[in-house]
Amino acid sequence: MSSLHDVARLAGVSKSTVSRVINNEYGVKEATKIKVLEAVSQCGYVVNQVAKDLKSQKTNLIGVIVPRVSSHATAQGVDGLTAIFEPAGKHVLLANTHQNHSKELEYIQIFNQKRVEGIVFFATHLDMPLIKAIQQSSVPVVLIGQDGSLYDIPSITHDDFRVGYEAGQRLLARGCQQIGFIGVQTDDLAVDELRSQGLEKSLQMAQQQVIFHAHGDFSIESGYRLAREFLLAYPETDGLFCATDRIAVGAIKALREMGIPVGEQVKVLGVGNDELAYISSPALSTFNYAFGKAGENAARMLLDRIEGRGREMSKVVLTFENIQRETC
Repeated sequence: MSSLHDVARLAGVSKSTVSRVINNEYGVKEATKIKVLEAVSQCGYVVNQVAKDLKSQKTNLIGVIVPRVSSHATAQGVDGLTAIFEPAGKHVLLANTHQNHSKELEYIQIFNQKRVEGIVFFATHLDMPLIKAIQQSSVPVVLIGQDGSLYDIPSITHDDFRVGYEAGQRLLARGCQQIGFIGVQTDDLAVDELRSQGLEKSLQMAQQQVIFHAHGDFSIESGYRLAREFLLAYPETDGLFCATDRIAVGAIKALREMGIPVGEQVKVLGVGNDELAYISSPALSTFNYAFGKAGENAARMLLDRIEGRGREMSKVVLTFENIQRETC
């Protein structure tokens, strides 16, 4: 195996010059760089990345923690991250918690031990153990999906309260008077609490109220089960706002099996603009969230933190787009 000495001898330069070229350090003439890189190629010299990282104190590794890899939001968000990280020479290590809160704490610790340069965390909740773990992290952490700015945790969020408010306005405009909400776990501040609060505010202004608030998970099966359960308990329901498109697709299946015309007797809205929303029958009316942009913004924010810049920016709130289809 060729050594640094072999490369230096072939290029006719010192070993320190070869090292500076390999580490892309400032002050080496372009002609010298070309000569050294040609020698590296001819010798078949392979850089000892571990030694290089120890010397530079950089690993170029970014830890990314997601609640599930099957999510449309996660897939688009990770695409957005890599679009920024890859040109910056960063490599992503992906950790899937399977929505297990204890795994979130474990992966924060593991990524710190693995000497990543920063962590992007797709969060579904925030509690004090998690906040403490993030604050004690030796590397910067950026949240996607939950607002940690109160605790000085940089965050990329969606306008969840306003999407709930807009959902109420859209359902009311279609003549709905008995509106229910199918959400997720109560500890998910963004997806469950803020979206339901926005809906409640919208209906209050029209002197109405939400007739039920069901709690499930992010699955199609959950939407199906809860729609059947609550439509049987509240047969007067004529409007249904679902916290995600997958929940809404499950609800549509339940309504059709119950013989309820979707989009006519019961209007349905989802959130996310998942591909399933387009192919469901009838096609789901929803809200398009900029999940890819969330990933891009999180990546830029983390790179700024790694380089010691941008601490004045603690939160970015992304807007959404109304998608009009057949169910509302």
